[in-house]
Amino acid sequence: MDIGIHVSLWTPEWTAPFLAYMRKASALGFDLVEIPIMNPAGFPLDEVKQVLKETGLKVSCGTGLGVKTDISSTDSAISEAGVDHLFRCIDIAAELGSPTLQGVIHSAWGARTPVDEANRKACAAGLKAVARKAADLHMSIALECINRYESSFLNTVKQGIYILNMIGENNAGLHLDTYHMNIEENSFQEAFSTAGNRMFHLHLSENQRGFPGGGLLDWKMIVQSAKSAGYRGPWVIESYVYPEFPTGNDVCIWRPIENDPENDLKKSLAMVRELLV
Repeated sequence: MDIGIHVSLWTPEWTAPFLAYMRKASALGFDLVEIPIMNPAGFPLDEVKQVLKETGLKVSCGTGLGVKTDISSTDSAISEAGVDHLFRCIDIAAELGSPTLQGVIHSAWGARTPVDEANRKACAAGLKAVARKAADLHMSIALECINRYESSFLNTVKQGIYILNMIGENNAGLHLDTYHMNIEENSFQEAFSTAGNRMFHLHLSENQRGFPGGGLLDWKMIVQSAKSAGYRGPWVIESYVYPEFPTGNDVCIWRPIENDPENDLKKSLAMVRELLV
């Protein structure tokens, strides 16, 4: 089972250069890197392909939507802009060999406005087209369930299943994250069981958004529950620990989360690998 790291751990900004951090991930012993495609037009495709070849790393790609690309908007121009963004991201992800495109691909990240059925229908219609394009490239899409402070659109597995049923495509699934689940779900076991084989991607993060093993979460239970539910995808550490980064401000990191980030990450990787044996 591949263990990955999201390169945004180290990047000061979401669109900052990350090639050096791909090499760092390889040196630390990770099997996979997750890369955000936030600006498709400026994405360094050839350079990323070269580093993947040099390191032997596998790759997974994610992205997010904003107010101008909100696929759940009832304004057709905005929703269509979201579809166009996701189409371009899928083309890049396919070039790199990513099996999925995941993340906040269902609505604008940070939106805290009321959601109605018209928004869900707009989202489902747009993502149906995105899923079909992904299928043509032998890929899947995965909608991330995130916490109430970052989205009013999709917080729980049950809400995610509802949207997936509206989309109606077999290659559309869920992207879960233990940090968000710890806020929104009543039970990790129940949430994983409900997601079942529709769970395509999983982020590992502590209750305080640090590295697995440094907080309150029961990682043996989490790993066993996800495996029992049938999860076979990558196990990707996505943590934010640096308060001085703009990305840290965006996700409300106001204090250092890890005492020794370099060594704490090594310990976390070793713990996750041991649990997955």
